[in-house]
Amino acid sequence: MTETCNFSRMLMRRIAIAASMLAFAAASYPAMAQTDSSSTDAGHAYSSSTDWKSYLAFDDSDGSASASPSPKPAGQYGGANNRYPGYGSNWSHLAIEAGGGFTAPIGNDSSYYDTWGYNVTVGGGWNFTKRFGALLEYQFNRNKIPGATIAAVGAQGGNINTWSFTIDPIFYQPLTPKFGGYVTGGGGFYRKVTNFTDLAPVEECYYFCYYGYAPVTVNHFSSNQGGLNIGLGMYWKAFGEDSNAKLYAEARYVWVDSPRATQTQNGEGTEGLIPVTFGIRF
Repeated sequence: MTETCNFSRMLMRRIAIAASMLAFAAASYPAMAQTDSSSTDAGHAYSSSTDWKSYLAFDDSDGSASASPSPKPAGQYGGANNRYPGYGSNWSHLAIEAGGGFTAPIGNDSSYYDTWGYNVTVGGGWNFTKRFGALLEYQFNRNKIPGATIAAVGAQGGNINTWSFTIDPIFYQPLTPKFGGYVTGGGGFYRKVTNFTDLAPVEECYYFCYYGYAPVTVNHFSSNQGGLNIGLGMYWKAFGEDSNAKLYAEARYVWVDSPRATQTQNGEGTEGLIPVTFGIRF
């Protein structure tokens, strides 16, 4: 009986010693892991913090963490980075424009055939890069005829309408993040129509009919021919430097190869115009 009690006491003592040693080892492991996780390589200590913590900035005032913002890439103007990013939508390449302004005659038109008038321009095309594109443009110019010329033909009024469809490459040169210049020009189809008018009584009906006077064409002649244009302009990205929209102002020289008068047809010869246009282009 006594031998059995001694054996039980020895067994319990050994179990207690083993449990104490396991508890001590378990308590010592975190400290050993923390010590081992810091190492020295050529005199440089590396922290045991995980990689993602190095991307967080801590605010000492409240202990909260916020992600460090990545630096914004600086814009490049006049540099080599002029193409649209590969992930960009094809809509970024689509070019659309609309504008209007005044038109001045030049050359033989300025002395006898044309006076000042106005123009309307619309177009669409494709931007191959941020600096180079091509546009299909429709432009309408209306100029009045000088009073001396009208009186010489015995009319009371007159105008010259010149409209065109042209293909015009365009090259942009940025100067600042929002401002820049461009050069454009091309050629295509031009139609020129000269009208002489007189006031005549007409009947007009809007809910009810009444009589009045309005210009009526009494004589006209027209021609279809080729023509050329070239111009310079300035643009402003008024809606932000990352926007494709640009407000623009430009002046072009337009030359139309219209025929001269002969014994069988009327004509004024070649036409020279300078349309000055203000508008918006995407």
